[in-house]
Amino acid sequence: MVRRFVDRWRERALVYALWMLGMAGAALMFSDTLHSHLVNRDFVAVWAAGKLALAGRAVQTYDPTALQAFANQLVGTSSYIVYPYPPHTLFIAVPLSLLPLPLAFWTWQAISAALFYSAARSYLPAGFPKVLAILTPAALINVGFGQVGLFFGALWLFAFSGSAFAAAAMTFKPHLGLLVVGEAVRRRQLLITSAIALAILALSVVLFGVGAWRVWISEAIAHQMGDLATRSIVNWTNKMAAPFMGYGLFGWLAFAGAGIYLLFRRFDVFTAATASFLITPYGFHYDMTVVCLGFGVLLFERWRTMPPWQTFIAALAFLSPLLAGLGTLIAPPILLAGLYVQTRQPITKDAGAKLVGSKESTA
Repeated sequence: MVRRFVDRWRERALVYALWMLGMAGAALMFSDTLHSHLVNRDFVAVWAAGKLALAGRAVQTYDPTALQAFANQLVGTSSYIVYPYPPHTLFIAVPLSLLPLPLAFWTWQAISAALFYSAARSYLPAGFPKVLAILTPAALINVGFGQVGLFFGALWLFAFSGSAFAAAAMTFKPHLGLLVVGEAVRRRQLLITSAIALAILALSVVLFGVGAWRVWISEAIAHQMGDLATRSIVNWTNKMAAPFMGYGLFGWLAFAGAGIYLLFRRFDVFTAATASFLITPYGFHYDMTVVCLGFGVLLFERWRTMPPWQTFIAALAFLSPLLAGLGTLIAPPILLAGLYVQTRQPITKDAGAKLVGSKESTA
């Protein structure tokens, strides 16, 4: 039995080495952040927004000055924070705000990781160490920032498993969750998904007021789109994985067009995840949890049989959340090449149990 265990690990030593490289890279990236105080990480915006909503001041969550002043008053936050999510995400922020900030932070990361782990299990091939699903570069970067990437990824995986509720809940990041609509259409769940989404939105209006939605649409979205249009946010340059910021409007359209074209070859949970970061106007490295998992699974299954150049591209795509830290020009071409590789590889019985409705192709 021990020999069988050792042989199994030797067989995929390259894949495990790549995973270790990704973990080391994420640790190196956050060598300072992981020791920094939680009051200046992204999560504090969620925690403070929940407290504002609980106090009946949900509208102020979309005023960066008011939100930052409130967080500073509560815990001494000094960094610039914003709450970019639509008001129905306050259903999550409010209960988390009832906990002390450190406990809320780690509770959120633990719940998100557990959900992602559970959602990923049915997509993992036989022999795949399941814990690796929550140890990808994107997953670890997500924890470092205190972000929502693992939660977003869990909803994505559940949605492609057939959960209409998960698909509806992905409206909390509509720019990244758009392709889930295609899966809902393919599964003939568009009507039920839309009904659930409308019910969630209506409940948020009842509990948090229509004013929160009005301000989010008129100010929060406009502010974020303005920042993106001018490409002036310096701290986005080492986080952005989508092409618009690095390549401008025409470059973005070119990447988006190529991504859509490749999706016609194969549309499944992993190709759609990769294509999302080519089609969306903006997307960050900590949101790429499903993208990383998809390339990790592909390498686990096929690194010995894939042409060497495809193995190299898939490995770069797996590490793309880290490579995005080198600048906004890096990730998009890697993801486009990676999407091409994904669509050239046939689905296997083990890795493709849920990748239904796709066109198989050979390398």
